[in-house]
Formats: sequence, structure tokens, C-alpha cells
Amino acid sequence: MTIEKPVFSSRHYKGLDGLRGLAFLSVFFHHYALTTHSTQHWILAVAWLAGGGWAGVDLFFVLSGFLITGILLDTREHQYYFRNFYARRALRIFPLFYGVMFLLLLLTPVLHLQWKLGHIAYFLYLGNIAGHVDGSLNFVQPFVNLTHTWSLAVEEQFYMLWPLVVLFVASRKRLLKVCAGLMGLGLLLRIALVLFKPGPGFEWAYGELPTHADGLLCGAIAAILVRQVDLAVLIRKSRWIGVAAGLGLIVLLVKNKDLNYHTAVMTIFVYPLLAVIFTVILLRTLKPDTWLFRICSMRGLRFFGRYSYGMYIYHRVFSPYLGTFLPDLQRISHSILIGGILYVLFVLLITVIVSVSSYELFEKRFLKLKSRFPYDVSSQRMQTV
Repeated sequence: MTIEKPVFSSRHYKGLDGLRGLAFLSVFFHHYALTTHSTQHWILAVAWLAGGGWAGVDLFFVLSGFLITGILLDTREHQYYFRNFYARRALRIFPLFYGVMFLLLLLTPVLHLQWKLGHIAYFLYLGNIAGHVDGSLNFVQPFVNLTHTWSLAVEEQFYMLWPLVVLFVASRKRLLKVCAGLMGLGLLLRIALVLFKPGPGFEWAYGELPTHADGLLCGAIAAILVRQVDLAVLIRKSRWIGVAAGLGLIVLLVKNKDLNYHTAVMTIFVYPLLAVIFTVILLRTLKPDTWLFRICSMRGLRFFGRYSYGMYIYHRVFSPYLGTFLPDLQRISHSILIGGILYVLFVLLITVIVSVSSYELFEKRFLKLKSRFPYDVSSQRMQTV
């Protein structure tokens, strides 16, 4: 069988590392920049911006959809298409995720963690569903927070299903229609949730794959198009689509006052708008002569992008415990503002140290095994996702 040599997915894009770093920092400051309780205007402005930081997850989705679909498109003629894809995904994702989960189990007697039977769902990447059925499952009292792992569950569910779709939908034109159709279905499902399950429906729409797959699907569309259309042409043609999506987002912000998704209009429209905007940004990050490429190629952002998976998992796991340091720092500094800033920097530093150590001492051992599952005979370096 002839092996199709990867074209795009065999290259490493520096700019995408920086985008991934921006996505993590956006989520991190969303979770921690609201903790100073200061009433100063500039702090309130920062807090307002951080309030929309959850959109960093949508940027992660666009990146994942683009990179994963690209790999699948470039390797679907490979005789070990499924084996190599799932093996490489498992080596990238499972060691850290299950390492953390089983470590928490081992620490149960020490931390007096209170597990419930429903927490089994988190080990099966079904935590996004379990957390909506029973909100108490988002935490393992008294010290562990699992809320943020909903997005890992959504991505893993996508990884399980999408290789089948890419393989059996042979025509790329038809695959584009499938992506558009699934986005339309997600829109209808969100409308149904808003109409028939107001309140809880906002959370269900936010945390489930069928209703929040816009970023993954837009990323997939971009992966298809860059293999058919010259990148410069694609960037030029996507400009007005991005402008239209940006104007739509501005209208939502004016109507809603912020990026909080707990309203009917935001729940219905904000995810596809963000997906389009981030996809347009991603395309420009691929081209070396753009200002977005130069920004996202900065060493600092690429550093956070390199370790973003670990940072995402670690940054909030022990947030109930880390939160106990905030009053102490504010008391020691004699300032709510300074203590709050020190707390955010303290948590970021701890997250960086733990994540880098985890990657260098633990995760890399498994990543080296990916070479046993090469996508092509030349074993070119694949974009790390």
C-alpha cells in the first residue's frame, strides 16, 4: 500500500506554539485574575477582560481541530492509520492525565479526599457529562477541583470519533459539508436547550461535544482548506469572514455587557463566532511574514505553549487548597490589591514549576515511544498537539 507523505502535519509551526500559550494564559487569568477583590478601576477593567478568558478553551479547540484533522488527512492512506493515531494520542494524553488521577487516589488517605462513585466517569473521559448530572462531582472534597477537565473530555470524545469520519468521508468537499452540517446541528441543539432547559441548558451547551464542537470543526475546515487553497489566497479570502464574525461578537458584547455565556443569545451564537475568529487568526499565524506570526513566535509565549497541556491540568487541580493562601498574602502585604497580585503570580509560578518538571521528568519518557508509531517512512517530526 502506498503511504501518503504528510505535507503540512510533518512541519512544526512555531506560531501555533505561541497561540497555544495564549490560550492557556487566557484560561489561567480567567480562573485567577478575579481574586483580588480590589475596587480600583484598572483592576476592575482587567477583571472584566479576564471574565472572557474562558474563550481560551475555544482557541484550544480550534488548534486541536486543525492539527488533528491535518494529521488524519495526511495519513488516512497509511495501513496503520487507526493504530498509529490512537497510540500517539494515548502516549501524549494518557500518562499525564491518568498519572494525576491515580496520584490523587494514592493521596486520598493523606488529604482525606472524599471520592464518590460518580467520579469513575472522570477516568473514562465522561466528566463533562457527570459534572452536569451532579455538580458535586466537579470536586473531590476538600482540596481537589476537577471542573476544568470538561474540555479534556470533549477533546478526547472528538479524538475517538473523528478518525472514523475522516476515513469514511473520502471527498474533502464532502468533509467540509459534514463539518458545516455538524456546526448547524450544534446550533439547533443549543437553541433547543435554551428553549426547553433554560438555566441548566447554558451549562450543558457549554460543556458537551455536540453543542460546543464549533472550534474543533472550524479548525478541521481550516485543515482541509490549507491543503486545497494557497495560504496567501486563503488568508485574503477569509479576511471579511473574520471581520463579520468580529462585528457579531462586538454586538453580543454590547448586548450582554461581557463575555459571560449564561444568556440565551450568547449561548446560541458566541461559540461559532469565536471559532471563526480564532480560525482566521490561526491561518495568519501560519504565514511567517504576518505580525501575528511574529507575536506568537515570541519565546515566552512558545514556552507556555510547549508545556500548556500540563499547565492546563495542574493549574486548577488544587485551587481549593491554594485559595487558602490568598488571605495570608493580603495580610502580609497589608494590601488587598498587592496580596491578590502576589497570589496570582504565586499560583502561576507553582503551575510552571510543576508542569515543566512533569514534562521533563515524566511525560517525555512516553513521548519518545511515539517514534514506534511513525506516520511515514521518513519519520518526520509531527506537530506536537
